[in-house]
Amino acid sequence: MRYLTSFPRLLPALGLSLFLSGCYSRSDMKSEEGAAAAEKPWAEMPDNVRPAEAPGVEAPEEASDVVSGAAAQPLQAVNVFLEVSGSMEGFMPKTGTSGENTKFQQHVAQLLSDINRTTAAKQKSFFRIKEKPYADTYPGISATVRSGIQQPAKSTELPAVLDTLMTRYYQPGTVSVLISDFIYSPKNAGAIPYIKTDITDALQRNGAQPDLAVSVYGYLSDFRGTYYPALKAAGKKTNCCNTEIPYYIWVLGPADAVRRFDAALLEQQPAKQAHFGVTYPRPAYSVLDKFQNKGAWYYGDAGASKRMAGTYRVVAVSEASAQQPVEFVVGLNLVQLPGQYKDVAYLKQNLKLEGVDTDAKLLDVTPATDQTKASSGPQSKYTHFVKVRLTQQPKAARPLVLRLQDQRPAWVAQWTTRNDGTPAPKTFALSSLLDGLAPTDATRPIFELPLTLQPAE
Repeated sequence: MRYLTSFPRLLPALGLSLFLSGCYSRSDMKSEEGAAAAEKPWAEMPDNVRPAEAPGVEAPEEASDVVSGAAAQPLQAVNVFLEVSGSMEGFMPKTGTSGENTKFQQHVAQLLSDINRTTAAKQKSFFRIKEKPYADTYPGISATVRSGIQQPAKSTELPAVLDTLMTRYYQPGTVSVLISDFIYSPKNAGAIPYIKTDITDALQRNGAQPDLAVSVYGYLSDFRGTYYPALKAAGKKTNCCNTEIPYYIWVLGPADAVRRFDAALLEQQPAKQAHFGVTYPRPAYSVLDKFQNKGAWYYGDAGASKRMAGTYRVVAVSEASAQQPVEFVVGLNLVQLPGQYKDVAYLKQNLKLEGVDTDAKLLDVTPATDQTKASSGPQSKYTHFVKVRLTQQPKAARPLVLRLQDQRPAWVAQWTTRNDGTPAPKTFALSSLLDGLAPTDATRPIFELPLTLQPAE
């Protein structure tokens, strides 16, 4: 969102072949988702059996634990806010004789329809953001996206809008969906260092919300209209563009509601992602035998011979050395995580293996293949596989943890610019803007998966 005047505005986942000299279980050894309403500003809203966990690691709910119950209930409400200031006209140009439309129009029109029809929420409300939010209807807001902004707003202030969303629309089981170019155009250049603070303050002005979460989805669209730089000193407005311009969808609300909305309505669409404060159930995971195994080890879980594969967390090592290393694979089912955390490149960089008194190291992370998916073995249940190697036999039971850290995705820096005078697929001060969303516990992991290494009996 850019200024049209000098006023501030909403800028806004292993396997093992069974060999007597290789991996074996103890049982093998022994026996085996128009028109606008009256202009009414600021409208009110009418493992089943789990083994002991590794010491010091608190186990969150597993994905299988939250498939039913409250997580399966629809959200109370979804409130959609579309910015209709002048800088957004290029995304929603008035329909021409050729009938052409932009990627933004195709995408957002479909998203609005999906939200309007979804059973994932009981109530859906739509608003246009001008200098402030105004109540609208689904037909009205859809017509604006398809046919263009009839009366663009002069200015909209992002902190004020975020303040209002938190004050009037932040409720249990409710999300606010904000669609904009999110150009925060401060009144003067001296305010630039305070962008992060302005966003943080706006989100907390109504009182700290410990469960507040924000998901950010970034997209690129062709743009046919007047382009406004964030700062006047950066350049003059111009008609454009020969390049695509970013726009964003922010989903704000309690962490559980944001996670459920994302999964129901946004995960099916390719997008850049960044998530702040969203929490996820612990993925289902298990050590797998008969799949890419190496060395002398077996399942050390109590009662392993009587349990179904898929809940094994203890590796009992009979022998390990540099000449005879042990390798085992852990299957992970990451289906309930957003795309950012399922990306193999992200996992290879940010999934860490931490242990005590062991040289175990993470060798590789690979995605499921058509072969693993079609397998009759337990590996068919997993989306990703982590291979671990060790060359030293543990002297006693020792904890081992797979931990996925939450890191700012690289695209944020790539899409950030401090000078947007020339149209480009970048957003003014995007990194600073998202810094304002980062929770105080930004170093928390996305998940921790406890395992145990122990010597064979």
